[in-house]
Amino acid sequence: MANLYELVGNLKEFEYHYNQAETEEEMLEAEKYLIDAEVELSDKVENIAKFIKNIEAERDVFKKESDRLASKAKSFANKADSLKRYLQDSLEASGVDKVKGQLFTISLQNNAMSLDVSSTEHIPMEFKRVPEPVVNKRELLKYIKETGEVFDGVEVKQTRSVRIR
Repeated sequence: MANLYELVGNLKEFEYHYNQAETEEEMLEAEKYLIDAEVELSDKVENIAKFIKNIEAERDVFKKESDRLASKAKSFANKADSLKRYLQDSLEASGVDKVKGQLFTISLQNNAMSLDVSSTEHIPMEFKRVPEPVVNKRELLKYIKETGEVFDGVEVKQTRSVRIR
């Protein structure tokens, strides 16, 4: 059985010979070739679609397993954070900043300074950033569909994709 690339090439070849056919017999010969090629192409395309579906099913299995493992990792991270908070609370309550053990030295230290901004009203403009305007593409596309007016710098395009149902 020919691969998909060869089948597509064969169909192009058929198209050429069919357009060049001058007699009824040549046209029937080309049509017979087309019917055989289409059946083979149909089988090939369907087999590829089955393969795609299998790959997507495996992807879903891996995604579920990834989600399960991510959930487990998050659970362990939460446990570690909880124990760190407990350790910090205990050290602060006892007034101890440093404990040296056989394997580890545990100490409380100051983190880098940070800000909590509850109101920007009194902050000078030099410390504020104004975001760039964002184009609402959905509304713009709706406008272009309704009016047909396309602005400079905007290109309307429509792509194609394979759907397997």
